[in-house]
Amino acid sequence: MKQFTVSSCLLTALLFSGCQSPLDDSLYQKWSRDQQHNVAETVTQTRDQAITVSSHALQSPASLNDLIAAALAHNPALSAARHRIDQTQHVIPQVSSLDDPMLTITPVGKMAQTADGEMTAMGSISQKFPLSGRLDTHKQIAVQQVNITKEQLRQTQLELIRDVKHAYWNLQLANQTLEVLTAQKQLMQQFSEAANASYRAGRSNQEDLLRINVEISTLDNRVLASEQTQQSVIARINTLLNRPAALPLQIKSDVQPNIIEQPLESWLKQMLQNSPQLQTIHHRIAQARKQLKLAHQQRIPDLTVMLNYAAVADHGTSMAANGNDQLYAGFGINLPIWQDKLDAAEQQALATIRQRLSELIAEHNQLQFAITDMHARVHSQRKQDTLYQETILPQTQQVLDSALSQYRAGRGGFLNLIDNWQKLLDLQLMSHRNQTQLQQDYAQLQFLAAVDSDTFN
Repeated sequence: MKQFTVSSCLLTALLFSGCQSPLDDSLYQKWSRDQQHNVAETVTQTRDQAITVSSHALQSPASLNDLIAAALAHNPALSAARHRIDQTQHVIPQVSSLDDPMLTITPVGKMAQTADGEMTAMGSISQKFPLSGRLDTHKQIAVQQVNITKEQLRQTQLELIRDVKHAYWNLQLANQTLEVLTAQKQLMQQFSEAANASYRAGRSNQEDLLRINVEISTLDNRVLASEQTQQSVIARINTLLNRPAALPLQIKSDVQPNIIEQPLESWLKQMLQNSPQLQTIHHRIAQARKQLKLAHQQRIPDLTVMLNYAAVADHGTSMAANGNDQLYAGFGINLPIWQDKLDAAEQQALATIRQRLSELIAEHNQLQFAITDMHARVHSQRKQDTLYQETILPQTQQVLDSALSQYRAGRGGFLNLIDNWQKLLDLQLMSHRNQTQLQQDYAQLQFLAAVDSDTFN
């Protein structure tokens, strides 16, 4: 009976020690208060304060590499992806550990009478041990999930780099458009002076002056629209960099296109080796194969080891009663006899493998098409850019200069001058849009092939 008392105290101590949790919620409470305080400061701070807080993280004017580095360092989507990796890593010790042991105590009731005395309480503790290696398979499945989240982090990084590049070139386009419109407005001032001189000389009428004023007003309207676009793009970049959207932003304007032609086969090879979309499916296939192995291991029984204890009273009906407590061990196994359930688990895993293989082929075909199409577009736009810079724009400028000289000399019509000016303006803007589209398509090509910024540059 004394042994029972000691054993009960020991079991109680083990029970309470197992129920204790090392989790300290004060860390979360402190973080929550800090977050609320930071949000309140962000909402209430003035624009000048926001500039002071955030300006140290970004040079001014900023290059494309500066923006990408800041985005990779501060974008919250990347932080969330890293936390997902941390989250899945903590699953591994959970699924690879043994089940909790089962403790059973029977302290009350009508107990059995034995020759040694009456049983006053009974208890047992049991532990299940998988014989099939299922715990290791569970661990391997969890490891593959960690690999999947790592590929998802790479995908998020590549998407972020692409989005920053797209926004950066949109801002370059907005800045270039404003420069073109400003220069063309100055040219219209020259036209106005020429029209005034021609009007005073009696070679033109007042309609030419009115037409120039209309064109200047139209340019002013386009300038306002471009300024609005400029502010929207700046807000987009600031959002990607996790900065207040209204912060001003200046970027370097003397940017030379840095696009190096690579054979299509190089891009496709890079995609096969590094694409996170494909690698994610590869990890899902490996995970499904482990699920098939796990389904097969369910057919192997588990071993349960038990230790039983019974407290016996010091007195009893038998003269031989001595009050010795009982202590004995045993074991058991489960019987996996329901074959329909086991067969269904294996067939489910096989169907998942077939699904992932089909997804892999479909994703590969889609990426192959997208890279081939984007490679052709980049190649074509490079030729168009060369044609604009070396042929179309110089020739159009010569035609406009000739029309202006003829108009000043009284040998050319005003409508012809305006028509040539509008052609030059449209072609200049088209050239800048083509350059922007070229850079954005090149960024998309790098994204599809999972090329880091410096791989092909």
